[in-house]
Amino acid sequence: MAEADHKILSAEIKLGSQYYFYMETQTALAVPDEDNCIVVYSSIQAPEYAESTISRCLGIPEHNVCVITRRVGGGFGGKAMKAIPVATACALAAYNLRRPVRMYMNRKTDMKTTGGRHPMEVTYSVGFKEDGKITALHLDILINAGIGTDISPIIPLFMVGSIKKYDWGAFSFDIKVCRTNHSSKSAMRGPGEVQGTFISEAVIEHVASVLSMDVDSGAAGELKEYTLPSIWNKLAASSGFKERTDMINSSICAINGENGVFFRVPIVHEVLLRSNPGKVSILGDGSVAVEVGGIELGQGLWTKVKQMTAFSLSAIKCDGMGDFLDKIRIIQADTLSLIQGGLTAGSTTSECSCEAVRICCNILVERLTRIKENLQEQMGSVEWGILILEVSQVEVNLLTGQTTILQSDIIYDCGQSLNPAVDLGQIEGAFVQGIGFFMLEEYLSNSDGLVIPEGTWTYKIPTIETIPRQFNVEIMNSGHHKKRLLSSKDW
Repeated sequence: MAEADHKILSAEIKLGSQYYFYMETQTALAVPDEDNCIVVYSSIQAPEYAESTISRCLGIPEHNVCVITRRVGGGFGGKAMKAIPVATACALAAYNLRRPVRMYMNRKTDMKTTGGRHPMEVTYSVGFKEDGKITALHLDILINAGIGTDISPIIPLFMVGSIKKYDWGAFSFDIKVCRTNHSSKSAMRGPGEVQGTFISEAVIEHVASVLSMDVDSGAAGELKEYTLPSIWNKLAASSGFKERTDMINSSICAINGENGVFFRVPIVHEVLLRSNPGKVSILGDGSVAVEVGGIELGQGLWTKVKQMTAFSLSAIKCDGMGDFLDKIRIIQADTLSLIQGGLTAGSTTSECSCEAVRICCNILVERLTRIKENLQEQMGSVEWGILILEVSQVEVNLLTGQTTILQSDIIYDCGQSLNPAVDLGQIEGAFVQGIGFFMLEEYLSNSDGLVIPEGTWTYKIPTIETIPRQFNVEIMNSGHHKKRLLSSKDW
């Protein structure tokens, strides 16, 4: 701070919560089985965690509990920890009554119990020079964790990681995770990173405003991550950033009370790889059954695993493998068949699941190649039986406050995409969910800590009128990455 020409002291930011609003609410089905066992079908991102909790609750060994997840009808983090109480309560009732029990929350109950994104109160002090160079930043952040711990202790880690995309000079922070009378908050798409990115951009915009300089000049915020500068310039060119900015600044912006706003924002996500099991079985008729620890949430995990299986097994180079994808089936997750499946989250489970399958396939290829070579001698031929950058132009009605997103341009650095069509949908969906958080959704609680919204009458999510009128998304293949599966930075 001592080196700064100017200082902003004790400025405040408040960030609210956001509800998951998945299509399928929390649900589970528990069925008693023989030998004092129980089978639980749960819509959950972490079947292994539910298995452990149910085992402790019922006082039976974990091998007496089987949790099965075929697929999840939308999660965004809300089916990670929040699905465990539902599965456990369902299992307890079924175990004691010795009959099947099914639970399915209506939307009102789901909204009141699942918690959502962490609200925050932020106070920041920043020092900067006359040219906009930031020399010091200090943050005091209070995170509303609600009544329970959940994953709240790791939120500061994700926040700091996203804030450090810029070089702040002397950077310090004091982050406190606070227990309150609100419903327990949990992970939600980009937990901590969404808030950290907003805080970073708010600080830079405040500095630029004090100096009456362009927030996009680059001096106020210097990009640190190694791929960001090149993507930053690429996005400016592909979106016509300078031309559109000049057009807005030179035109009469307030016609009919409407003003134009045009900006671009860099976003980084720290990839944390976790171990993930996989099993590939080739049956007698040549069909292939594949099991992975990752859960299909609608993110295309099964599609990528299926493609990886076909790609890896094709190394055998047998005749009749032209329609090989049709011979492959992905089987639902089962905590006894495939243990230590872990948590499907963090935008890396597809990559980890594909890597597990690739290793399995390589072992099978090695074994089958020897058999194929022996058969060829006898028969002649053998038949086979993850950085985002985003630019948006927004029109604001100064009289009513109504906003219209005219155009958005996104470039996503995915290394080399395993499936561009699947990744494209994930990028667009994440962007629209972000629009909801910052512009529409208010997941409010009253003074008693009870959630106020009870459905779409009182909680507004993005609609077709909300999305950009022109939406340009580009997946940038940034080249070879030795430590990534087929060079992919995956979802």
